[in-house]
Amino acid sequence: MNMDRIVVNGRRDDVLALACEPLEVVRIGFVGLGVRAKRAVERMMNIDGAVVSALCDFVVANIDAANDIVQKYGGTPALTFSGGYGWRSLCQSPDVDVVYICTDWMSHAEIALYALECGKHVAVEVPAAMTVADCWRLVDAAEKSRRHCIMLENCCYDEFELAALNMVRRGVLGEILHAEASYMHDLRKRIATNDDGGRIWTNWQVEYMNKHIGNPYPTHGLGPVALAMAIHRGDRMKSLVSLSTRQIPSGNEGTIFNGTMNSSLITTEQGKTILVQHCISLPRPYSRSFVLSGTKGFVQKYPVSCISFSPESDNLIVGDECSAVMEEHRHQFVEKYSERGKKLCGRRWIDFAMDERLVYCLRKGLPLDMDVYDAAEWSCIVELSEKSALAGGAPVEIPDFTRGRWQQLDGVTFYE
Repeated sequence: MNMDRIVVNGRRDDVLALACEPLEVVRIGFVGLGVRAKRAVERMMNIDGAVVSALCDFVVANIDAANDIVQKYGGTPALTFSGGYGWRSLCQSPDVDVVYICTDWMSHAEIALYALECGKHVAVEVPAAMTVADCWRLVDAAEKSRRHCIMLENCCYDEFELAALNMVRRGVLGEILHAEASYMHDLRKRIATNDDGGRIWTNWQVEYMNKHIGNPYPTHGLGPVALAMAIHRGDRMKSLVSLSTRQIPSGNEGTIFNGTMNSSLITTEQGKTILVQHCISLPRPYSRSFVLSGTKGFVQKYPVSCISFSPESDNLIVGDECSAVMEEHRHQFVEKYSERGKKLCGRRWIDFAMDERLVYCLRKGLPLDMDVYDAAEWSCIVELSEKSALAGGAPVEIPDFTRGRWQQLDGVTFYE
């Protein structure tokens, strides 16, 4: 399959549903080898057709630990790169097909851009970029290079969210008019102390939050909702208003960081709404919200999973009955990836599904499950939410990163 597009109006066309040449073996170079990256190295060593070919980190101990994982699973020791710009050498390496970026937030876009310029596919941890300008740069670079740039949003592979997506596809919920998405997580202790976070480099999360308000981490909640609402696949996010509480000093005996509670309300081109919230500095239970409210039904994951259907919307379906309904709409990925993923990663099996899908699509030459427009759309909320909040909730426009092609696709497609 070759879905590359032609040059239009003097520039390369979009990379919607981009298909690239198949890779018999997917050679992966990791940049940043902290806790999450070392888990990813282990996952890749258990995926057919994936080879961990290169490793890069400022901290040599991290490189050694990652290479120990490679050899534990019978792999050849990976090439290693370190120093201030070691990642540039990794991106230039002819032994790397995909640059897998697990560094601090502020460096994601710079490394991803250079990797695309070097002709590599990119997989980047969330958020992919922290500014609207960098979101545009990622889109431009992906379109110019004709390479994939996927943001590693694991929550899009969670079992409940995938079942809800099937419900949307099958029309069970009707037309989705409103959604809610959040990241609520009491991280006061874990973020404020490097030891609990497993960091041995720098506490960049604290440094960022002390300087900014708004929503610095929107994608865990927004990603699955955006797929269910066909964002840039029939609709697009058009504008938002955002409000934040005053900054609250948080932390337990470690470094104090300033946190806020942020609420952003997004409107879409088709007249729908999405409420996105973020708070990691207050003592409240974990929640990613995940609410889909349609013309025929309602589904919610947190704090209690429940469903209701028209015309008996007051009859809330919970507990075993809710589980039974969700089982009726179980997504094929759960059957395909959860058993092996749980053996390797336990409750983090969705990370395994995410990585296996990435490798599978690259080996088959298929479009990836998510694209650079998703990465830009979901990440741009970081800057735009702060911009609106600083202006007292003034509306701000959300760019159309597809440049008018948001109706070209019809819903999300997981290619097989």
